Amino acid sequence: MKKHPVTLVVYAALAFGCGSDPTPAGDAGGATDAPASDVAPDVVAAAAQADAAPPPDIADDATVASDAAPDAAAPDAPLDAPPDARSDATPDVAPDARADVAADVAPDAPTGPRVDRAMPQLHGFTFRANEADAAARLALGAETAFLDTRVTPRGRLVVYLHGAGAPTTCGSSEHGRLLASWGFHVLGPCYVSDYGVGNCGADIGGCRLEAFDGVDHHPFVHIPPPDAIETRVVRALQLLQRRHPGGDWAWYLDGARPRWSAIVISGISHGASTAGLIGQVRSVEHAVMLSGPLDTGQAWLARAGMTARTRYWGLTHRADPQHAGHIAAFAALGLPGAAVFIDAMTSPYGGSHRLASAATTTDGHGSTQAGGASPRDAAGRYLFEPAWRLMYGVSP
Repeated sequence: MKKHPVTLVVYAALAFGCGSDPTPAGDAGGATDAPASDVAPDVVAAAAQADAAPPPDIADDATVASDAAPDAAAPDAPLDAPPDARSDATPDVAPDARADVAADVAPDAPTGPRVDRAMPQLHGFTFRANEADAAARLALGAETAFLDTRVTPRGRLVVYLHGAGAPTTCGSSEHGRLLASWGFHVLGPCYVSDYGVGNCGADIGGCRLEAFDGVDHHPFVHIPPPDAIETRVVRALQLLQRRHPGGDWAWYLDGARPRWSAIVISGISHGASTAGLIGQVRSVEHAVMLSGPLDTGQAWLARAGMTARTRYWGLTHRADPQHAGHIAAFAALGLPGAAVFIDAMTSPYGGSHRLASAATTTDGHGSTQAGGASPRDAAGRYLFEPAWRLMYGVSP
């Protein structure tokens, strides 16, 4: 019988030098909500954070334990890594990932959700997976969702995956609210993420895949469907539809599965690696990877999949101890372009999808998502906002 030890002690010991993500406290795992006058009453409030204040039309954020690594200088990684040897004909991916060759255009999706904007406001929600599905047993932190009806809905859902460990609140509220301010529906599900290369070995892709679909792929983990990401997305959307029918959250369901063609899969650190793998086994609109992937040398990185590499994006920071691994992963995945530092450039950064920064920050690992460690300009705007807009498919 497979065992799935839920322990951060083992994981922390394996975090560095093993291709897995670190798990100390920081701002990469999620946030709780603080009350604000422009947030709908359906927001569940919690303690306010000490981060710098976000723009005035977005509620204050609060951070919780996460997988952001302590800031440490890392040697400059060569940003002209040689092209990887991957082949889009590689046959060893999950069976459902080989249905057809990924196109270089975003998948079609029907006309978008019918959102009620009669009372414009920022809607925020927190709930636990076992509220959405009584069968859920693992990773029962608070899941998050956001929708801002003060802006025109984009008809796209961002599923944002937290970092390694077991955060008390999943996803990043500050990042989620920023995405919502651009018209996205946003969902931050909790998922099992307390494993790494040290215990999954040369097939961490199998562990990540089981965490996604709840099918037996690896002997180390035992993650049944109710605790897997795909099922949790479905159950969360069903719950949100009941709680907030005006958001038309159910539009992102295609029968009993998510409508992946209208979903941007994204995440930070451990979640970035998992987002990259999900893009291989489902045809998503974009795959956005922040402070990841890592999984150095793992076979899954070079496999072909259902989402074209032209719809993959990665962002890393030079002060992140994992920076060199991220650059290598961008090459192994076959992201378009040569890796570039974006700090003295303007979007679209020469057409590269391999983005890096050396901007001043207190935490290189956590800086790539909106929040306290992400650098801002003199006016308080996030320096990475143009990059995020490009990565998520939002016009400047």
